[in-house]
Amino acid sequence: MAPGRGLRAVALLATLWAAVPLLPARRRAAAPLRASPRGGAPGRPGGLNSSSAVKLFLRSAGATEAELAKVDDDAALSETPVLEYLLEDAGFTQDDVSGMVERCPELAARGGNTSALLGDVRATVQFLSKTFAMRKYDLRKVVREQPKILLKPAADASIFDTGACPAVLAATSGGPAAGPRSGDLDATAAISDTVLLLTSVGVRTKHVKEMVVRWPQLLSIEMPQMLAVTDYINSLGFERSIGSLYRANPWLLAAPVATVRDAATVLRDEVGVTNVENVVRAYPRALLSDRESLLRPLDVLRERAGVDEADLASLVEAFPLLFGLDDAMGPVLDFWLDELKINAADVPRICRAFPSLLGVDVATMRANVKFLEGIGVVNTARFVTRLPPVLAYDVDRDLRPKMAELVKCALSVYDVVRFPAYFSYPLDGVIKPRTAFLKQLGVPITTFPLQALFTPGDKEFASRVLGVDPKRYAAFKKDLLAPTNGPVSKDRATNFPPKSTAKAEGRAFPSFLPGPPEAAAGKKAKRQPAPRNPPQRRRRRREDGDSTVPRAR
Repeated sequence: MAPGRGLRAVALLATLWAAVPLLPARRRAAAPLRASPRGGAPGRPGGLNSSSAVKLFLRSAGATEAELAKVDDDAALSETPVLEYLLEDAGFTQDDVSGMVERCPELAARGGNTSALLGDVRATVQFLSKTFAMRKYDLRKVVREQPKILLKPAADASIFDTGACPAVLAATSGGPAAGPRSGDLDATAAISDTVLLLTSVGVRTKHVKEMVVRWPQLLSIEMPQMLAVTDYINSLGFERSIGSLYRANPWLLAAPVATVRDAATVLRDEVGVTNVENVVRAYPRALLSDRESLLRPLDVLRERAGVDEADLASLVEAFPLLFGLDDAMGPVLDFWLDELKINAADVPRICRAFPSLLGVDVATMRANVKFLEGIGVVNTARFVTRLPPVLAYDVDRDLRPKMAELVKCALSVYDVVRFPAYFSYPLDGVIKPRTAFLKQLGVPITTFPLQALFTPGDKEFASRVLGVDPKRYAAFKKDLLAPTNGPVSKDRATNFPPKSTAKAEGRAFPSFLPGPPEAAAGKKAKRQPAPRNPPQRRRRRREDGDSTVPRAR
């Protein structure tokens, strides 16, 4: 065994050994074996296999097989009621319990007030299941990662200075609910407070469940911390509820208030951001960044790209993700200036107009430039300067099909060079309908420059360019884009269910077959004779009461 692993094993074994003696002085009589519920071989009481949760924990701690052979599974587990409850009643697996004991050895306690501990654990598991209506898989995931939520919170937990206002700290002693707590805290008090706090800021209970399943650490954050962060973020002047911010980024509740305060100060005072809310919602990690991390991307834009100091704040507000692109911006700017040979005077304009290009992979840009050179574009730098987003388009899904459509219309790269924005228009929504309409009218596409064909909207294209009724082109485009075998609309599928022509025998799902339920079960339904005096068709009166219409069948 490696020295590090041995030390870890000794420490974990010592912790568990102090909590539960695995080797009692006298081995208790073996309980009679009972049959497996599935009719298999008999198993140990409680449905445990020979490798119990205790053994799995000891094995993960580094115990040898010889040491594990001395462990009495039945005696150890029967004397640890919490583990027995988790395995037999709560539905946790042996691997789950092993990891939970490793993170929280108190769960393996023996002797003393184990009945109170068992009551706390049972109450918390039932509370989570009832409050969030969790699936068993989600419940296991949350408790496995944060087993300490099963324990009762300390009643005398000290309230530390978190940076919140005095009113918030004063309310902490009683939790989010108004008024101080009375009596002893139960095991579910902390979880109830967390749910109450989140719902008070606009998070629905079903969304709290999603947050907990996605990030179980949420249930382990202390209430003073959550109140302090919420208090300070609200002080930033958020117009919308911060509940949506927490729902997407629950880890913000654990952010140190001092770090959040320093980051917000840098954004407002040094970067010049006027709307901190938009920046935080687009890039929440900005609140966890230090001053150097926030200013580094701006230094690159100012020194390498040549962006003016006065434009940096507006650029950040337009694209806050710049704060996460400091590692990618350098290679992108090097590619533009050194390899593609874009004029340095044009780089600031490209950065202001299309800041997201600073995060595009250089390999993608290089492949797009290679495509442009392959179709005959000589001055690729000039082409990219006129249409910068072409560097981010997909060659196989965008550039190549659009160029093929142009060649099919007897045009060449010369026309694309004169109008690079051609590649920015949707192929199916704009390019194909307009070229097909010209073909139907018998008008060669070479009659007009590409800019005149694709720049106007549909109405202007029909009336001003071609001189036809816009409704005519709208109908043509609708027929062209209509799917030939599209899905049936929801209303139609509801009012007119298709009758199944397949044999009904052996059906395991609901059937559209007419007749009584026996037809869907494979039984032949008896034909009912038609009534001699059929009732008149039932009619319903319209809301205005002027006439009646037959009920839809």
